[in-house]
Amino acid sequence: MTANNANSNEESGQVLLEPDIEFRKYRVFKSRSVKNLWNILLALIPVSGLLYILGIHQRLGLSLYAEQYIGLFFGLFLSAIFLSVPINSRASKESVPWYDWILAALGLNAGLYIVIYYPTIVLDIGTVTTGRFILSVIAILLILEAIRRVLGKGLLIVVLIFMAYGFFAPHFPGVFKGTGTSVEQLFSYMYLDSNSLLSMLNVAATLALSFIFFGQILLLFGGADILNDIAISAFGRFRGGPAKAAVLGSSLVGTITGGPVANVILTGNVTIPLMKKNGYTAAQAGAVESVASTGGQIMPPVMGIAAFIIAETLGVPYTDVALAALVPALMFYICLFFQVDFIAGRRQLKRLSKENIPVFTQVMKKGWMIVPTLGSLIYFLFFLGTSPAIAGLYASGIAIIFLSFEKTTRQKIVSLIPQMFVDTGKTMLEIGIVLAAAGLVVGITGVTGLGFNLGLILSSFAEYGLFVLLVLSAIVSIILGMGMPSVAAYALVSVLVAPTLVELGVDQLSAHLFVFYFSIVSNFTPPVAMACFTAAPIAKENPNKIGFQAMQLGIIGYLVPFLFVYAPEMLIRKEAIVPLGESIVTIGTMVLGCYLMAMALEGFFFRKISTVKRIVVAVLAVCLFVPISVWEYSHILNGVAFVLTVFFMINEWRTRGNVQEELPIKTVV
Repeated sequence: MTANNANSNEESGQVLLEPDIEFRKYRVFKSRSVKNLWNILLALIPVSGLLYILGIHQRLGLSLYAEQYIGLFFGLFLSAIFLSVPINSRASKESVPWYDWILAALGLNAGLYIVIYYPTIVLDIGTVTTGRFILSVIAILLILEAIRRVLGKGLLIVVLIFMAYGFFAPHFPGVFKGTGTSVEQLFSYMYLDSNSLLSMLNVAATLALSFIFFGQILLLFGGADILNDIAISAFGRFRGGPAKAAVLGSSLVGTITGGPVANVILTGNVTIPLMKKNGYTAAQAGAVESVASTGGQIMPPVMGIAAFIIAETLGVPYTDVALAALVPALMFYICLFFQVDFIAGRRQLKRLSKENIPVFTQVMKKGWMIVPTLGSLIYFLFFLGTSPAIAGLYASGIAIIFLSFEKTTRQKIVSLIPQMFVDTGKTMLEIGIVLAAAGLVVGITGVTGLGFNLGLILSSFAEYGLFVLLVLSAIVSIILGMGMPSVAAYALVSVLVAPTLVELGVDQLSAHLFVFYFSIVSNFTPPVAMACFTAAPIAKENPNKIGFQAMQLGIIGYLVPFLFVYAPEMLIRKEAIVPLGESIVTIGTMVLGCYLMAMALEGFFFRKISTVKRIVVAVLAVCLFVPISVWEYSHILNGVAFVLTVFFMINEWRTRGNVQEELPIKTVV
């Protein structure tokens, strides 16, 4: 199925994006020896991580600080960046110039210094020798250059602004006046303190690495194609099948990739052309894929990297975060599913032809092993309570065993295993430098007291009510998410915004998930909507046009964070904060609200509905969304809205055959 579509797309002249697209900035080495060295360096990143996570050093009688392993991880990925990413677009991509060899050596040295000397450093962390200061400056400058090369100037500027604030904090007026520290102390703090650079790298070097390794195994063994085919075989026979398959497929593939850009590439090459062929506009096809792929970061069991930071920040198990995020994530996808169905109904789209639908039994015959593979991860995480890093590695081992049962896979497994280590290392380069940048920002925010000061500013808006503060927090999160990767944006708002929400009485987990959501939805929010820009060349449509369509399709992503702040019972917890019955009623009411919201946005229910009815339906949806905690009579409002909704639906169903179409309408953009 996937291959057939790929071939047909090539014949039609469409340029297909490869999963490797994110790494086109990387060098393609002419020299075999240099390429082999680079591959070894990349493979050492996951190899060293796997050995550390599994505690092999302890079994060998070696006592290590966690920071020593993090230092090794830091040195390996930093040196690999300078070997693989040219200084600019004009530089040669086939060879490594002399200065990059020097920078790579300095980067490796910056990491090895922590590995070798951290037991001494931890005893005199307050003492900054001349040598330590010089090495700290070199390490920070290397990080800044690596940020520029890999992530661009946007995030670099953000980090530089925070560093400048760190140097001049005592000289700022009023509430922005921060705690002062010497230049020597500040550089040493950013480089060596466990509350700055090393804190965020700990997440990358353990939790993120484990799940990225698991995802790479599934990708190399064709897991993305299998999940995509499962989705198409499940929904292809229904109205709007390709779009529904994109929703399901992207949510499943998101379990492997955890990133919207990679998700769009892997699933969009199949689903976007199918959606266009089925009758969806190019903007709609690109938007459906962009929104569905972005949702992969909020869908348990494997969410975006930022979810691991939530767990680290709150000091709770990752499984608690994943469990709490389940209902909001399902609402996100359910609402999207409703919308693509209504679009298909309004445009009178047909089901896919039989030849374009993979036979489910044939798909499962080839890909049955994906079920126990993903099932093992869920079992280790949620039933055995295994730590996420260990669970990811155990599931990886089981994945290799099960996936090797497939004949064609078994024949090439010897070559695939080294490749999975190299690909994991390559993926970790970007994740590592993103979290290094986040670590610097978080460290400066803490040492200068900036987080506390900004909290005071945000608190001043509290007199206007919690809702105003939430709106401001959402805007800040989206803006930061536009200028930097979502994981870095979350790391920043988690120390600048979330604590203020908690002080004003918002549940701690709800507050962090709130800013997490808004740092994620920036991926399909114009003008900088990375998922939409990735989908644009596949859909052959303007990325901003896709972006505005995506905002409509992903509207629940902007609403649901407000809902679980005011109705924390939406978040599943091990210890329920309200009776189970109340939670079920709340969740059911809000799902119905999602259905009505989709109906209002797309203007369809059995037939096209008039503008007046769309407005009425939208009002009913809002009434159903009002949580009991907001107003003492909310339950009455919910009940009345529910009764009116049932009456409206019955009436529309009874009269569906009387009038084929009410009023011609335009799609809401």
